Amino acid sequence: MVLYPEVQVRAQKEIDAVLGGGRLPEFSDRDSLPYIDCVLQETTRWYSVVPMGVPHRSTEDDVYRGMFIPKGSVIIANTRGMTLDERFYKNPQSFNPSRYLPQPEGNNEPYPNGPFGFGRRICPGQHFAEASLWIAIASVLACFKISKAIGEDGKEITPKMSVNSGVNRPFQCYIRPRDDQARRLIIEADTWDSY
Repeated sequence: MVLYPEVQVRAQKEIDAVLGGGRLPEFSDRDSLPYIDCVLQETTRWYSVVPMGVPHRSTEDDVYRGMFIPKGSVIIANTRGMTLDERFYKNPQSFNPSRYLPQPEGNNEPYPNGPFGFGRRICPGQHFAEASLWIAIASVLACFKISKAIGEDGKEITPKMSVNSGVNRPFQCYIRPRDDQARRLIIEADTWDSY
């Protein structure tokens, strides 16, 4: 949101149109907030938490696309490469949640399939993880404005994005309640103890 404030503005307009600013998002709102789902998918595609996937070992000799894979070989899927494949994603280096929307608004590009693995070894917690990420993204965007920090020189600080071990480095930014109504929602959510 710091690097792409226009995404934050669009997401918050969608949230406001559906929720009216008077409550936090709920899972039942997911179908009514398709752009938030696009933000989630683009987040997992753009900078995967596990860019080289989880290594696997072949349990028997195999042939994949004409290549012999001996039993015991370690297989590493380049999930980052898969999510940056220009055959599927136009301008894959850019963060563009609209890419998943139908044409003409978007490119109707496929949701990424690498971030949680694939085939028989797909992450069994994928749906739980996606639901957790979705509610977190929707709730943060419903309540907060995220913007660039201002340095000692009075200029905005633009974070540098880089791929490393899969965990992005911390950077400075401002995170503030969007308005008084959002501040009230935050306070109420913090004191809510129905669980």
